[in-house]
Amino acid sequence: MSNVSASDVNNSEDWLLRVDDLSVHFHTPRGVVQAVDHVSFEVRPGETLALVGETGCGKSVTARSIMKLVPEPPGDYASGKVMLRNPATGAVIDMLAAPMDQVRATRGDRIAMIFQDPGKALNPSLTIGRQLAEVFGEHRAQMLLTNAGIDPAKAPLGSKSVASQRAGVIRRSFFNLTHRGQSRALQAAVDASVIDALSDTGIPNPRKVMSSYPHELSGGMKQRVMIAQALACDPDLLIADEPTTALDVTIQARILDLINDMQQRRGTAILYITHDLSLVRQFADRLAVMYAGRLVESGPALEVLRSPQHPYTQGLLAAIPRAGTPRGQLAAIAGSVPQLIDPPPQCHFSSRCSFSAQACTNHVPGLIPLPVAREVACLRFTDAASLGVNQEQMPSHVDLIEVESAEAVSS
Repeated sequence: MSNVSASDVNNSEDWLLRVDDLSVHFHTPRGVVQAVDHVSFEVRPGETLALVGETGCGKSVTARSIMKLVPEPPGDYASGKVMLRNPATGAVIDMLAAPMDQVRATRGDRIAMIFQDPGKALNPSLTIGRQLAEVFGEHRAQMLLTNAGIDPAKAPLGSKSVASQRAGVIRRSFFNLTHRGQSRALQAAVDASVIDALSDTGIPNPRKVMSSYPHELSGGMKQRVMIAQALACDPDLLIADEPTTALDVTIQARILDLINDMQQRRGTAILYITHDLSLVRQFADRLAVMYAGRLVESGPALEVLRSPQHPYTQGLLAAIPRAGTPRGQLAAIAGSVPQLIDPPPQCHFSSRCSFSAQACTNHVPGLIPLPVAREVACLRFTDAASLGVNQEQMPSHVDLIEVESAEAVSS
């Protein structure tokens, strides 16, 4: 968990990433899948925001949309903005509207991502060193030239091409023959940068690892390589998309400790994507709960875990196994997740909610502000007049539900 004060959390002007009304659709023969539906949230400098929800709720699509990685087609950015702010200058870039050259320059430099499965994210045909060198070549070519003792302003085209890792086999071989001294100096600068990045994640014998291929490393080691690759250029925002899914419990703890330690040292903001609520308490400053493509609740992590307001969040916390639960009596949310192909304008959770009323099947609840920087998308916190319906059609009205979930928080 980062050291973000309550005043920082409540300062709406102090933001690094602002996702505003994001909708992402996928066009299929059966219809339009509304994978992400009018999602809005912020990530502030140095904080950790956990985006939580079950499989298929749109978490990963949201994360990939931030870096504009959803393929078009079949994907379609139907609405919204993804704004990244430079804390030093205040300059803002809209990742969805910016030219692709600017988007590519931002990826890996100011925003980086740790993907779910490092075995699939790493290129099996390239060594670890070559893959990390590409990151430095793409975003830190001038640094490599300077470290090699070459003036970037006076460097010949061959030196710049090799430093940026864009030289082909023939050009690289020719450069090695004609500029042997510069070639060795550049390679030494690249190796030093890669070794430093690997060492920073606690990888033993980094020189050996950089010469290895992904299949020669364990799952935990490959995930450390992914973290080193993501943090190589010291980004402002790190998106961690379920980075411990494929790892056993002991390795999970080490990877989470590593990410937290590097955040403390670098001040990086983290958007952590997960479906495991038991992990959230340990490291998240704020929590946003997602269901069927929409955000249903958000707020300070410990407050949401202690006193969940949305029926779906309450159901998730109730389903966490606890010591003493009789065998075969785990709590479960009734029903199933609705189809997101051309869904009707209603609360997606209405068919599974014990509080559901007629208004829930005719209206889409927006996020409603609550005390303690909380927000919840539920018509129980809305009055009938604002929707233009009779009170009899509304679920029972509440202000703030004091639901103690201490067991869930301490689990």
